[in-house]
Amino acid sequence: MSPRLDPDSTEVAETLIEITGAIASGAETIEIFTHLAQRCVAILPVAGAGILLRDAAGDLQVIGASSPSAHLLDLFQVQNEQGPCLVCLQTGEQVFDLDLSPTGPWPRFASLVRDKGFAAVYALPLRSRHVAIGALNLFTTQALSPDRLVVAQALADTATLSLLQVDTQTDTMLVIQRIHKAVEARNIFDQARGMLAQRFTIDSEEATARLVDAAHVTGLSLTAVSRAVVTRDASSPATALLAAPIPHDE
Repeated sequence: MSPRLDPDSTEVAETLIEITGAIASGAETIEIFTHLAQRCVAILPVAGAGILLRDAAGDLQVIGASSPSAHLLDLFQVQNEQGPCLVCLQTGEQVFDLDLSPTGPWPRFASLVRDKGFAAVYALPLRSRHVAIGALNLFTTQALSPDRLVVAQALADTATLSLLQVDTQTDTMLVIQRIHKAVEARNIFDQARGMLAQRFTIDSEEATARLVDAAHVTGLSLTAVSRAVVTRDASSPATALLAAPIPHDE
């Protein structure tokens, strides 16, 4: 998919409405953040996007990603403790790497990003007041203009409401519980995606599409569908649906 050069204001507004609507309807955090990553790619000049959150132990977890490549790059930052995301979380400020130099602060990460075909990385804080609970990572093939960064940060701030609907100074435990639930949901989703990929000999992206389609068709949450796959729940309507290929729109 080629990055968008000029996001339409209507698309931006529709995305903000979609995110706030999902929050209001009680959608799961993993679904909200995965949707955010995908919408960043759809409406911005961005080739990949990923979301990381800190769990109760303070460890970073990959919660949502627009593609397997974005997921891998975010996972590399977590496992190797290097990359703009970590600095972003420490400072609560936006962090950029626009040249991915082998002599820069994150040489191994920069090399992997270049190998994936990207030219720059942006880490934007997921924040409320002075609290940064995670980061939105954007992988691009070109530099982003200041107004595009404003749009991206607005999307990140809006999605953060899915976790920080409370005063973080008085209800910290509730925020931690929500993050923990999101991490558990992501782990179940990853297990289900891997099982489908192995069962049908398909790649991770196709397995993800099948899970998302099954959730849409059955009206179940993405986590409920994933759990049905992992537990082999014969009583779930998703199980029968995922037993055969799901047709996709042309």
